[in-house]
Amino acid sequence: MTDAPPAGVCGPRTHRVCEWVYEQTGGNATLAAVADWLVGRPLAIAGVLLVGWVLRLAVRRLVHRGVHRMLAARPISAPSPAATAGGGAAGGVPTRESARRGTRAEAVAAAVTSLLSALVWVLVLIAVLGILGVDLGPVIAGAGLLGIAVAFGAQSLIRDLLAGVFILLEDHFAIGDEVDLGEAVGTVEKMTFRETVLRDLDGTVWHVRNGLIDRVGNQSQVWSGAMVDVAVAHGTDLVRARELLHEAAATVSREPSFADDVLEPPEVLGVHQVDACGITVRLRVKTRAGRHFDLQRALLEAITTVFPAGGVQLATPQLTVRAAGQVGSAGRVGGPPTS
Repeated sequence: MTDAPPAGVCGPRTHRVCEWVYEQTGGNATLAAVADWLVGRPLAIAGVLLVGWVLRLAVRRLVHRGVHRMLAARPISAPSPAATAGGGAAGGVPTRESARRGTRAEAVAAAVTSLLSALVWVLVLIAVLGILGVDLGPVIAGAGLLGIAVAFGAQSLIRDLLAGVFILLEDHFAIGDEVDLGEAVGTVEKMTFRETVLRDLDGTVWHVRNGLIDRVGNQSQVWSGAMVDVAVAHGTDLVRARELLHEAAATVSREPSFADDVLEPPEVLGVHQVDACGITVRLRVKTRAGRHFDLQRALLEAITTVFPAGGVQLATPQLTVRAAGQVGSAGRVGGPPTS
């Protein structure tokens, strides 16, 4: 029986093919080494790659199934009974909200899958380097030092990425939402882990780094409120004004273009403000998320017709001028009379 191959001829993890060739060739170390590099190690690397590919598919399927089960099937907040009676989708949650949860689940699942896939391929790379006989100690130490250097040099980038992850997990907003991020207000057009892209009403595109977002005002989650303030003149019969305001809101809410979007009957909240110009009465109508802007415009248009027809005068700005001198024959204020 042939002795074992000399040290260094066969790889530490692919010695079976190498030893078999060494025995069959009567102790030819050269042929054994060639077989190890051309057959043994490629087969081992192919096996590691196959295991990594299968593991990645399994991780992807499990993550997508788990995330969808946790996020897509559960509403963000419990809907009110009035919203259910007002035409919401099954379970009282608007269809837009169901689609929103599905989009959020897809984004979170993609992020988690990418992270775990990268981890799987890093482990595969380490295994392949081990098969090739590379000393992993210096490689791991160098990678650790490089990671520390990158972490110190990219602190703002890391902060943006972490903020983007929490924005997705906590569902602060999603693509298509109307949001207020401070100086930037508009519709979310794009979201990445690093930044959020908004477009405002005049078409300006805002790029906001996620790490700089301190507060978020979202007008597109579950439901929105169409708020309308109507200023009437002093001395107006407020009971009559509230009746006309409610009548106009009810008429607009029953129109086919808004009937499916209004979740609750219009509510006149009463007097909101009193100033020198007039008395302001506030109206609120609860709508599906994002549909309040169109309803507000329709309500304002209806009010400009209903109030004058009902005998209620809308407030107009008033200016009082007090003269501190005499007015001459030419109409000059504060000067001596002219001849």
